[in-house]
Amino acid sequence: MGRMPAMLDPISHAEQATGRRQSSLVDLWSKVGFAAALSEVTGPHVYRYGALPVPTMAVTLYDVHRHVLIEDGRVRRDASVPAGRFRIGQPGREVVVDAAPAVSSGDLLLMYFGDRLLTEVGSAYGLAGPVALADRVWDVEDVFLALSARRLFEASEAARAGHGLLAEQLALTLAFHVADRYGTPDPARLEPPGALRKGTLERVVEFIRADPAAAIALSDLAGLAGLSSSQFLRAFKRSTGMTPHRFLLRERVAIAEDMLARSSLPLAEVAIACGFSSQSHLGTAFRAATGITPARYRRRNGG
Repeated sequence: MGRMPAMLDPISHAEQATGRRQSSLVDLWSKVGFAAALSEVTGPHVYRYGALPVPTMAVTLYDVHRHVLIEDGRVRRDASVPAGRFRIGQPGREVVVDAAPAVSSGDLLLMYFGDRLLTEVGSAYGLAGPVALADRVWDVEDVFLALSARRLFEASEAARAGHGLLAEQLALTLAFHVADRYGTPDPARLEPPGALRKGTLERVVEFIRADPAAAIALSDLAGLAGLSSSQFLRAFKRSTGMTPHRFLLRERVAIAEDMLARSSLPLAEVAIACGFSSQSHLGTAFRAATGITPARYRRRNGG
């Protein structure tokens, strides 16, 4: 595997390959070595990826009637591609794809996995270096991958607002999934890390509860535990039964419950004070946690 190019700009590479601006982007490249770009497909197109800079996963979220994959000047595959199938491209290979969708429009997802992220995942499995990804060419259906990819873009707006914990967590979850299923050698055979020690977990929880409205990064929490982000993500879930982002949401909802019961602040102000990106974000998280809307909770509890 080649080293991660220091100056790689994943969004520019995606736009160059697809010939159009990306409709959505999760850009954690400088932070964790991961980026994902979503491109709207509206007709036949020749995708010129050039020499792939890093392991790159392309997921077609639509049916492709004709799909010709050309690597290093040779046709490697010429067949249709069902929605949800993917390809893991290897760095250094010259790639051109000639594709015609079977539908009027659809989405193409490109995910870039840098050495920094793959090394993080490798360390969580006890490897000395980055996980290597297998060479796959549209031959596997992976429902979890397709659903998780969609969720990445639900998190992109919050990340742009300074709340990037969910996007960072999803990126690592996707990387773990890809490494588990398509890593070479199979890292799933290695022993994953155990739970956090009691004192470490208490220190992390105290940090979150000190200011749940703050923009907390996964790396901040991992640093408190003395672990890499990938090791911490798994250890925290093993300790609490939930991801750091879900735990943070639970704490923010608890603060919102108290504010709704004790104050008459507008819901939008309550949302911002509790660390939610908007009133709508508060409403979604609040209903998921309590089963009722913030407004109804306030009416029931006298705020």
